[in-house]
Amino acid sequence: MRIILSVIISLALGFSAFHAYKLYHLSKSENELKYDYAEINKIKYGLFNIDVWKQSIYSIMEEKIGDFEITGESYDVIRDQIEKYLEQLYEEYFMSGKLIESLMGENAKENNVGKILLNLFKGGIEKQIEEIDFKSKIPDISNQLILELKKRSPEIKKAISKEISDMLLAETGKTLVDRRQYYFKKYEQEDFVSTNLYLEEKIESVNIESKKLIRIIIISLLLALLLLLFVSKILAFKTSMIFLSLVSILFLALGLALPMIDLDARLSSVDIQLLDKNIHFDEQVMYFQSKSIIDVTRTLLENHALDMKIVGLLILLFSIILPAAKMILSLFYLFVKRIRDKVVINTIIFYMGKWSMADVFVVAIFMSYIGMYGLINSQIVDTGTMANLDTLNYSKLSPGIIFFTSYCILSIIMSSLIQRHYKRQKV
Repeated sequence: MRIILSVIISLALGFSAFHAYKLYHLSKSENELKYDYAEINKIKYGLFNIDVWKQSIYSIMEEKIGDFEITGESYDVIRDQIEKYLEQLYEEYFMSGKLIESLMGENAKENNVGKILLNLFKGGIEKQIEEIDFKSKIPDISNQLILELKKRSPEIKKAISKEISDMLLAETGKTLVDRRQYYFKKYEQEDFVSTNLYLEEKIESVNIESKKLIRIIIISLLLALLLLLFVSKILAFKTSMIFLSLVSILFLALGLALPMIDLDARLSSVDIQLLDKNIHFDEQVMYFQSKSIIDVTRTLLENHALDMKIVGLLILLFSIILPAAKMILSLFYLFVKRIRDKVVINTIIFYMGKWSMADVFVVAIFMSYIGMYGLINSQIVDTGTMANLDTLNYSKLSPGIIFFTSYCILSIIMSSLIQRHYKRQKV
């Protein structure tokens, strides 16, 4: 009977370990997809992208120019200004004789005409100018100029459009290539829209598969634990503890390797009114991070700041090395009698284990999640009240926290069972 039960529990553990391995690699792929999705949807490519703003403004201005018309009132104002200008010319050049003086002066310098002829010409031209009555013809000249202006209205629109286009695109002409081309090529897509859609579908399918694997692993491990609970009196104590330690190690490995928390703050849509026109930006990521304990430790240790390295070392020691050491030493404690009286071994298994910070780390993760969730929500609400913004907070706890918490509980139970068992033996 013991052999059959041991085989069943071993199969459940092996089945769980196989699917845990698959889950780990699937989680890495999912994380890569999420980071790439967050990158191509970052706010720096949308709301904070100066090239996008220039293109939007250019489109609006081009549309406004298309609607540009000179109204009747505007033509009246232009006509008045033309008439004033012509009257000013009349007073300055015709009435004052400045035009004739200028003409006489130029010819005298060139010696083209004799002085006597120039004087005769001057007398004749003055009489001709008086007879012209240029002033009375100013309104007719203004009307003719207005007619020409109306005929050339399309050319004026085109000229204005060209000037605005040159002004807005002068600095962006060389930089309008989408900086996300790397991701388009990576996923063999043509543009942002197709890449975005592909990543959304891929993340969804991978997420469904991950949830399926998590359910399989949890059910298999729970089955193994239930069997251990109900048949603990049939199986030998050491055998039960071996199986319990293997379950704990599986939980610990998954808890360390899988992401524990996703921090995801987005602007789901942004609508900004400019010159009575709406500029729309779709889903934009403000902040995204998805880290496991191993990832956090590696990031801190790779940081150049000394205080970050110290924190990384503490997490490595108390949340990775010490829990793993505790599991290994617990197994040695069961089979090697001479180490049971060692103070160091007892301290690590039964006392220092309580200060391994694994349980403290879980509480810290929960508190960080609650704090970050509240902070992001408050910032989003404040931002939303200042502009027409639709904001979303997709932050959530990830599967790693489930497995790490399960390890903490099983670790405490296992230590208590071993300690109580050997205390009874001594008595």
